[in-house]
Formats: sequence, structure tokens, C-alpha cells
Amino acid sequence: MWVTIGSGEGTGVSFHVQGERFLVGSGEECQLRVNGDATVAPLHAYFEVEPDGRVLLHDLGSDAGTIVNGQRLAEPAVIEGGEHIRIGDTDLVPTVDEPEEEARERAAALLHESTGAPVRVRTGDGDVIEVVPEHGGDEQPHLRVRTEDEVVEVVPVGEHRRMRERITLATGLAGVAGLIAIAALVFLLTRGSKPSTADIVSNARARTVLVDAKVPGGEATGSGFVLDAKQGLVVTNFHVVNGGHNLLVGFRGDQRDATLYSAAPCDDLAVLKVSDAHGMKNFPLASQSDVKEGDRVVAVGYPANAAFDTTLTSTEGVVSVARSSFRAPSADAPSYANVIQTDAALNPGNSGGPLIDDDEKLVGVNAATLLRAGGTPIQGQGYAIGVDRVKAVLGTLRAGRSQGFGGFGLKGRPGGAIAVAMGTASSLPPQFVLREVNGAPLTGTFASYCDAVRSIKSGQTAVLTIQAKPGAKPKQLPVKFQ
Repeated sequence: MWVTIGSGEGTGVSFHVQGERFLVGSGEECQLRVNGDATVAPLHAYFEVEPDGRVLLHDLGSDAGTIVNGQRLAEPAVIEGGEHIRIGDTDLVPTVDEPEEEARERAAALLHESTGAPVRVRTGDGDVIEVVPEHGGDEQPHLRVRTEDEVVEVVPVGEHRRMRERITLATGLAGVAGLIAIAALVFLLTRGSKPSTADIVSNARARTVLVDAKVPGGEATGSGFVLDAKQGLVVTNFHVVNGGHNLLVGFRGDQRDATLYSAAPCDDLAVLKVSDAHGMKNFPLASQSDVKEGDRVVAVGYPANAAFDTTLTSTEGVVSVARSSFRAPSADAPSYANVIQTDAALNPGNSGGPLIDDDEKLVGVNAATLLRAGGTPIQGQGYAIGVDRVKAVLGTLRAGRSQGFGGFGLKGRPGGAIAVAMGTASSLPPQFVLREVNGAPLTGTFASYCDAVRSIKSGQTAVLTIQAKPGAKPKQLPVKFQ
């Protein structure tokens, strides 16, 4: 399936819908990014490719809605090509066959998306073309052309037509044949020289943060990544802030106040809102369909005993398994439905930090390690929540709506219950024992809690059966899930 922008900025540019989820919106993590349309949400909708080849279109709860053939999308719709899709004020045209102009437009689209590591290629006449993310303090990507090792032109990557004209001049190509050659050239660029580990860490520095939370009995620290610098939104693992208060985000030596914005405990993800996001940059999100066994990955963060002025640290490894599931042996952890297994060393404090690929994009959120299986010591098994799952969950969390979160923290407890410390639910006592959710008994594990709240939507009220203290008579309380 191909989708062509039919109106607004980028008219005529086409995108190939592929991967498990193909996100559409104004956010940097979207595969089809719609600029210049204020009515398009950061995560507006997504196409889902079914195993049988069918393509479904889902709306992500956007205010403007997703319109298909004049009808607002209330449930997933099958897209077969030829439909009239409207995202905000922007028209999209789906087709089964690749558009005739795709070869020439693809070059512009790919160059426009080249905001990560510098990439370069040598042309037939000896010139070297580089796409660089920044130039002279300007965060806009630039095109740099070298001839005989001298820079002859540095051009901001702007409007598509202008980019094609610049590239055509720089490479000595002309006409349609030249534009088609450029499309092939850009594919070589994206597969060409890769950044060093030092480059990856340097690029991640403004996009990765330290997270600190006061929790019952002490303090918890972890890492996080910047989801939306304009809104001050930072993503971390839920277990980093589980039951926490007095949240702080550390960024380049500063301590910045933060609040819990939304959470999905059963996916081990949480979004914090930072009071001051100055200097932060968004972390671009990759697609898990591009992740292969053996690919190099770099894990960055602030592991064990890090202070707010600690330098960002990194470990390098490879992808061991590109997509798997992981059931944590701890009673305090959920089951992970989609993880990337890596041999990059992960340590306490790395939780919530990014796992990064050679394109300097996030492919996973570091979450867990396996140290022992059936009494046998295990080495080199780290697990990161797969980026496709991260995108799916953040579609809700970014809007301020939580999943399976009643405003309290969770901790496994022997004896068939879960001890819960108060988070943001003012109707609950500071600490209590949770016995049941809507009549479903808990077995003392985080996983049993997730089973009990699976059908509860954001904004719905559930009845909790709790004990305020050991030996007390259980009572029922209605709690609105956030």
C-alpha cells in the first residue's frame, strides 16, 4: 500500500506503508510526518498491516479525527486503495501500486527525514554529498557538497522542490533520469557510512535524561528519553517511578522538577512532564521492522549510583533477538509482550533509557536483564521494550490518558495480595493491601494486577477491595482510572 499527500505541505510526496504499525501525525516519530497543519496531532492515526496483507487504519483519539470517505473513523477501517482519507486538514490518497512519480519524490522525502547521523556518498565525478543534521548552530538539516575536499556549498534542507534542484546542480544530473538516480543515491546514503559509538552518544546527550523519584523506604533512579521537548514530555519505565513522588529530571547537571503525566504500568512505561525543557531535543523513533539480529545497538543512560552531574554513559552490543516476549521472574514486574533482546550491558539505572541503532534512532526502551534461569546463571541478556510497542502505547499516553493506572504504585507481596503505595489517587490511604479489582482476586504478582485491569479504560471507575493495614477488615472503594 502507498499513501500520497494530496494537499498542504508535501503535496505529491508518497510513502510506502510497511511494518507492523505505520504512524501518521506531526510528531518526529511518525513514518508519515505531516507538517504545516496545526490540526494534525503528534500521533494522529496509524496504518496496521495484517498478516494476511490487509491494511487497517486506526484513529488515535485525535481532536480533529480521521475521516474516511466523509465519515469520521470510530473503529478501524479496511483500506483497499482509492479511499479519500483526511487527517486534520490534510488529504491522503491510498493506492495499491507504487505512484509513477514515487522514484523522484522518494529522494526528497528521504533527505527531508535525514535528521540523524551525518551520511555521505561519493558521486561518479568525484564530488562528495553529505546530509548533516546541524550547521552553524541551526538545528535544521543541511546538505553539504565537497569538491576536491573543499566545501563548495552548504544548503539548508528545506522545501522538497528546492532540495531536488540543489542536488541536481551539485551532482551534475539533469532531468527525470537525474532525479531517479538521486533516489537510488539516497538509498545508498542511508545504507552508507555509519556513525561511531562516540557520535551516537554525543547525539543522544540532549535527548536522554536522568530520572529520580522518592519512593517508600528510599530513592529510585533511572533514565529516560525526550518524547516532546516543546511540551516537556519525557518517557521512562514505570518501575523507575513506581509509587514515587518528588520527581526530578536531571539534564546536563540541572535538577528539574517533573510530574507524572500518564502511565501504563502493565507496559512498564510512564510519561513525565518537566517544568523546564530548555536545551532538550526529541528522540526520533525507529521502526522495529528495520531491526535485524546482529545489528549494532548502543544503550545509553545513567546507571548505578549516578548523580545529576554524572556524564552520560554507554554500552555497545548487538541485537540477539529482534522481537520476542519476556516474562520477568520478579513478582514486582509485568510481562513484556514485545521486547528486543541485546547483549549490550544493562545495569540498574539504565532502565527507561534508549537503545539506539546505527541511524541514531531509538529502537527500544531498556527495561530488564535476565541473570538466572532455573538456577543457571545467565550473562549478556538484556531486554528493551520494542519501539513498535512503545509507539502504540505512547499514542494514548502522549494525550495524557493512562492505561491500567489507578493513581497508585504497585509492589508484589507474598500471601496473595499486592501492597500499594499512594501515587496520585487522593481517595486512597497512603499505603494499603490490594485484594481485588472489580471482584477479580490478585495472587500477589504484578502480572495478576495486569490481568485484572486489562479491560479498564482511561476515565472508567473500578471497585478496589483493599485492607488499610494487616488484619483489618477488607473494604471496597471506587477509584477512577486515569
